[in-house]
Amino acid sequence: MTHPHDQLAQQVTTALRNADPDTLITTLHHHHLIAGTPAQHISNIRPILAAAHRDHLSLLRPPADFHPWLHGILASNIDGTPARPNTRNSRVSTLRALYKALRRLGLLTGDPLVDFQNAAAERADDPLPTTQDLERLLKASHKDPALHAAILLLWHHALPIAVLLRLKWSAFTPQDGTLLRGDLITPLTPQTEAALTRLHQRAGYDPLYADTHGRTEHLRMFPYDTQDALRLRLRQVTRDADLPFTPPGLIRRAALRDHPGSPQTLGYTRDKDYRKALRHAQALADATQTP
Repeated sequence: MTHPHDQLAQQVTTALRNADPDTLITTLHHHHLIAGTPAQHISNIRPILAAAHRDHLSLLRPPADFHPWLHGILASNIDGTPARPNTRNSRVSTLRALYKALRRLGLLTGDPLVDFQNAAAERADDPLPTTQDLERLLKASHKDPALHAAILLLWHHALPIAVLLRLKWSAFTPQDGTLLRGDLITPLTPQTEAALTRLHQRAGYDPLYADTHGRTEHLRMFPYDTQDALRLRLRQVTRDADLPFTPPGLIRRAALRDHPGSPQTLGYTRDKDYRKALRHAQALADATQTP
């Protein structure tokens, strides 16, 4: 009879071999071998697993040129745009957590990431997109209901990207225009509520028949499986509209500057944290303002 520990190791090995990040991370998280948000880890590790599968490279038995290979993979997003330093470091952080879990399972003895150099972290004062550019992006995205709603959740409500990607319609209450985000119920801005309602109706909701909401609750709000997929769609829209490419993370960072609203609107459970973030956002806006 197979020992449970050996069975777990076999499941993890199979998921690695099949480049299946969902099974890999979910299994490790279920057995308390990897901490943090599974959705974020899945998003981070997906491009690494896909590239390893494509290049016939074993992450369990990495070759001598593993570090140069990994730097090359981390340098770009799936759409060919350069990956931001913090994105690269986030992906490496997940890979480090994965290797730690593999060592605990006895699948590795050493650490393949010893001496691996992280990218220099982005500065907190990196310039944010202008309000005018974001307004133009919203206008350009109007023909794409999913992207339009996603941009509004990022910009008006600073919704974490990992949370946005896994949202289901059960989190949205159309009767009062609120969204459940973690332990907090967020009142949506009228523009965001209208965008979500339009998207909800495309998913099968009819405001004249309340029971149709129940039929959509199990469905995901957005069609993006990864942050790269969302980023790719943004790039396509900005390119077609001749606008500067703005990654989702920067759209979210502009929320406090342009739509301070209330603590609940932006997902803060403590007023003190909200006020601190608001002061930081204002200082950032002042420091990066064009004379």
